Amino acid sequence: MFYLFLDLLKSQTTEDEFEKILKDTDDDIKFNRVSFEKTTTLKEYIRICAICTKLYSRTVKKI
Repeated sequence: MFYLFLDLLKSQTTEDEFEKILKDTDDDIKFNRVSFEKTTTLKEYIRICAICTKLYSRTVKKI
């Protein structure tokens, strides 16, 4: 399921966007979950990644 999600995300974004989305997802997890000693399930990772994808697509202007 996780690899299918990543393949789908990668096919819908550019390489640069894909890397930034994954970095933002990892940063969010490190800041909000690891600092509070919570574990992140695969389902939660996908949910957080989907939120970061939506935020990124709203903030980036496409010319």
